[in-house]
Amino acid sequence: MVDGQLTRLPDNQHYPFDQGSMEYHNSQYLRTMSDLYIKSIRSGTKRIEDYFKELDKMSVTDAKSLLYTYNILLNKSWENINYDNDDYKNLLIKELKTWSSPIDKFNELLDVRATKVLPKSYLDWFKNDLRCSLFITNLIYNVFKNSAFKGKDELITAITSFLPYNIIYFNSHVNNEFGYFNRVQIIDDWKVSNLLSIKSTYLKGRTPDKELKWLDVANHNQIEWVYSYIDNDKDQPIILKDVFFPETFEEKYELVLAHLDTLSNIESPNIGTEKNKGYSERSYMLYKMRKAWDGRKNYSSKNEEGDGIIKIYKKNQTKLEKLIAFSGFTAQKMINNSIEQMYDQLIKDDTEAVDKSLS
Repeated sequence: MVDGQLTRLPDNQHYPFDQGSMEYHNSQYLRTMSDLYIKSIRSGTKRIEDYFKELDKMSVTDAKSLLYTYNILLNKSWENINYDNDDYKNLLIKELKTWSSPIDKFNELLDVRATKVLPKSYLDWFKNDLRCSLFITNLIYNVFKNSAFKGKDELITAITSFLPYNIIYFNSHVNNEFGYFNRVQIIDDWKVSNLLSIKSTYLKGRTPDKELKWLDVANHNQIEWVYSYIDNDKDQPIILKDVFFPETFEEKYELVLAHLDTLSNIESPNIGTEKNKGYSERSYMLYKMRKAWDGRKNYSSKNEEGDGIIKIYKKNQTKLEKLIAFSGFTAQKMINNSIEQMYDQLIKDDTEAVDKSLS
């Protein structure tokens, strides 16, 4: 309405804006779009920054598994080595930052881990057990034949780091024919069926404790002798030779048990002595080994009686060593001095009574 007059717009729906109005409209539109674009970028950047902050709170176990999965996807599994705990997260974040869509890449890693990586819980039955770990490692000997592991911790770390990310290789290359009488077949998810079958077959069929009672882990001479006896077997020397290097007699004992576990428990009419056959590989090895040990023990006992050798109890060996170090005497002189002192104190003045007790 102008000056009290009602003004009508033209009936033409294509009302022609002037050039200035059009330019103003376009500039406002572009500015609005630009503001929205910048806002979305800033929002996305903030979202990614928040995402990396959350990644930094990840557990070492999760960071390690995702970093290993990432390296395998990029065909650089040789980089899957043991790092310091913080480095797993740092390296994973560093790799993800190289991608234009790090969140998408992270989600991809989660999917791959869920579908192709063996959950760590399936390793619980052997991850703290050297005997079981040696047995599993021996089943894929070709993977580790050029490696060297000094002691329990190194070997268990190696096998528990390898299996989850290489379960496909394990399932297609593992030697399942380890000659047990009762072989168990478990049907489950493709990742775990084979390992669960091996676990069940092994634990049900490994060397029973009752057949190992004559072995004494505290008897270092016996363990050393048994280890050498097995290793000198031309047909089946000790497993993982030049791969696993025991650090203690206890670890050497576990290696002996794992070796016996690898032998077949299926009896055969062709295995045994000339007059007594029907043993399995394992039972015959145990029979020969125990017979040889008993013979050696009897021979040693006879020699000790003839040579006047005195056996020192294990609990007193440390005391004897300290006495020798303190006095400067040899073990022989220390023992003889003790005998003379006790004789003088207890017997010297009453030899007649002692002679009667001996007669």
